[in-house]
Amino acid sequence: MNRAHDQAALRVQTQQATLFALLKSGIPTALAADAWKALTEATARTLSVQRASIWLLDDKRDRLMLQDLYDVKTGRHTKGLTLEAQQYPSYFHALRWSRAIVAPDAATDPHTKEFANGYLEPLDIVSMLDAGIWRGGAARGVVCLESVGERRDWFADEQQFTGSIADLAVSVLDNEALRAAHAKLDESETLFSRALRSSPDWISVVRMDDGVILHVNDAFERESGYAAAEVVGRPTVEVGLWADPKQRSGWIERIRTEGLVREYEVEFLTKAGERRTFLLSGHRVEIGGEQCVVTSSRDISELKRRERLVADIARGVGAAIGESFFRSLVDHLAGALEADLAFVGELGRPETGTVRSIATSDHGKPRDDFEYPLDGSPCETILAHGVCAYPSGVAVRFPHDRALSENNIEAYVGAPLIDASGKPLGLIAVLFKRPLADVALAENLLKIFAARASAEMERRQQLRSLEHQARHDPLTGLGNRVRLREMLEAGMGANAAAGRRGALLLLDLDRFKEINDTLGHHVGDTLLIRLSRRLEREMRTGWGGQVARLGGDEFAVWIEHLDRDATAEIAAARALAAITAPLEIEGYRLEVGASIGIAIAPDHADSPSGLLRCADVAMYEAKRHGSGFVVYEATQDPYSVERLGLLTELGGAMGRGEMRVHYQPRRNLLNGELSGFEALARWEHPRLGLLGPGRFVPLAELSDVIRPLTLWVLGTALKQRCAWNKGGVMAVNLSARHLMDDSCPEQIARVISESGAEPSMLELEITESSLIGDPDRAQAILERICNLGVCIAIDDFGTGYSSLSHLKRLPLHKLKIDVSFVRQMLASPADGAIVDSTIGLAHQLGLSVAAEGIEDAATLDALRVHGCDEGQGYFIGYPMPAADATAWMASH
Repeated sequence: MNRAHDQAALRVQTQQATLFALLKSGIPTALAADAWKALTEATARTLSVQRASIWLLDDKRDRLMLQDLYDVKTGRHTKGLTLEAQQYPSYFHALRWSRAIVAPDAATDPHTKEFANGYLEPLDIVSMLDAGIWRGGAARGVVCLESVGERRDWFADEQQFTGSIADLAVSVLDNEALRAAHAKLDESETLFSRALRSSPDWISVVRMDDGVILHVNDAFERESGYAAAEVVGRPTVEVGLWADPKQRSGWIERIRTEGLVREYEVEFLTKAGERRTFLLSGHRVEIGGEQCVVTSSRDISELKRRERLVADIARGVGAAIGESFFRSLVDHLAGALEADLAFVGELGRPETGTVRSIATSDHGKPRDDFEYPLDGSPCETILAHGVCAYPSGVAVRFPHDRALSENNIEAYVGAPLIDASGKPLGLIAVLFKRPLADVALAENLLKIFAARASAEMERRQQLRSLEHQARHDPLTGLGNRVRLREMLEAGMGANAAAGRRGALLLLDLDRFKEINDTLGHHVGDTLLIRLSRRLEREMRTGWGGQVARLGGDEFAVWIEHLDRDATAEIAAARALAAITAPLEIEGYRLEVGASIGIAIAPDHADSPSGLLRCADVAMYEAKRHGSGFVVYEATQDPYSVERLGLLTELGGAMGRGEMRVHYQPRRNLLNGELSGFEALARWEHPRLGLLGPGRFVPLAELSDVIRPLTLWVLGTALKQRCAWNKGGVMAVNLSARHLMDDSCPEQIARVISESGAEPSMLELEITESSLIGDPDRAQAILERICNLGVCIAIDDFGTGYSSLSHLKRLPLHKLKIDVSFVRQMLASPADGAIVDSTIGLAHQLGLSVAAEGIEDAATLDALRVHGCDEGQGYFIGYPMPAADATAWMASH
């Protein structure tokens, strides 16, 4: 018992001696590298352990880095090893939360057994004792003892001693931190002193009570022109620094009351008398028991000058837009920078590789626009890399840009103009015939105004794009109706001045709708595009014709110079051949036809609208006869001076409530009963009285008025039929224009629905001539109307050009024999034979027959004998207003 106690006392004595020796040797204040070696070696020898080491955690505390390991057996110190927390999680967890790890059996201890295979066993380490290095309430590292080849139980005094070594390590870390802080402070003081001396701003120290200057820095001497010896010890008033005494008084007052003043704008005078603007900042401090002001003065004279330049240019261009903006901008830039040339350039189409100027100032005067290639020019570099400046030798640097050398250009500064998406639009540049000293000013001004110029150029291009869209067909790229009118106005005006003639060709495609509906819009669109290219190419060659698409399948060609009458017809024949030639699209061999109307200016009309109308009349004549093309003739035109006046008034007649509907009764000739009415339009003209359809319907047929007029008559008649709740079928005439309108069936269905009528109450009458223009389209539309439950009748049969094949194919219910045959059937055997054969033909086709123009009993009886189903005419009843028709039904 005494022996163990004596051994413990001896160990403690040895440990204390070691700690005293370490403290005496100044280990706590030694450099870390030296301290770690001394601590590991002293610990190993004192505790008679083979290996002692010191490890420190990194800032994240997930890695231990070996600072020093001393091996007694070899007498060597090593360092540099690293332990990762993810490899030894249990050990790191214990290290972070425990002051000591005591592991007599290190290979099985829960905190250290992670080291067994890779570390303990290879080195024959049996026991470990770790003391945590804790600083600031957190683990910073560890002192580690490793017993090799023998087991150690680690006495309490040994554990305490190891903890003391860890405390010495903390002292070393504290002194290292203090040493680093002192070094940083010394460095900061040195940097501050250097900064004070080398600051580009004026730094001065001034005593407050008398304004005496106590110190100035190098920048003050350099920029003011005063040496330090000339101003130090003298009041600022005596030196004459303040340009405005009021500013000095205001500055002193603010420093006295606020103590700290920032960016107070003042003006100082240099030794040479130059007035310069500064932002003055100051802080009131006590130096040697006296109140002083440490001031920093930043020279903003150049900045103020540039601001004035920018403001002057901004005022000059602020209200301008478009071309005037660019002209004003280059003028002001050239003036502000004293440039010899300034211009704004816009990029051409990509394939051209050029820039075209849109505004140029040449020594303050406007210059004609010019165009030049990008390749090898400064513009190419500017557009690729942004703002570029060449203060001298630009012509030598860009030898391929001969305009630079030809104009003796020495310096060049440019900035790109880009849109909102970053796409380059052009550039703005200033050019000088002398080397440029103040490059920064030129660059800054261009940068400032490049943004506004970019926005203006983008707006200019968008406006140009909108104007193009407003004048061109989006599908084919051809001019549209607006563009055609502009071409006609310009061309006809020039021709009138030169005594020349021109020709307008109006083209309408046949069978296009069937292709479009059958094969799809993409095929139809492709067909239109290819036909337009073919037509454009054909018309441009030989005649200089300009092609426009007016909408749907309608095109126009304006030939401005007509050398002889036959030229227009030759051109129409060539256009017809170009259109009708087959096309291969997506494996289909497609063919379309066309009807072309030709009008000559000024022979047929001297205004664009008049010429279009004449061509339209001729085109419908060509469509009616199926003749390909027709030249306008006055005899074809139902218009007259009176009718032109009527046409002008017709457009507003429905809105003014001037239109009327009269109803003519029809009888079943077999039993004598009322079979229905035909609705006939009348115009209650305020000046001419009640006009029959022959006076105004042809005018409506040649304009867009026929569509709303037909729908109005249809709706009015059906509502009247519903109001009567009797009266048989209501017949209404359907125009050729409606029959060519794809939306016609839907319009009719809507009117029927809105009137509250049944489709079976309605009979639509069409003429044979309305079928000739495009029989396939007419058939398709009639089938859709028939599917609504509406009856279809051929009106004025025998006067048109329809074939029997049409009668067989069309969804018809009735034929109406024209009045011209009915009136003469008793007097003319030929007319009688026509009536008889028509009745027989219709019945064989399963159609009923109605006769128009019955004006006497003999004609009615003859028609009944021939088997005619229905009759209409003055003998049966005149067309009459709805009220009279109501009375007529009551009396008959």
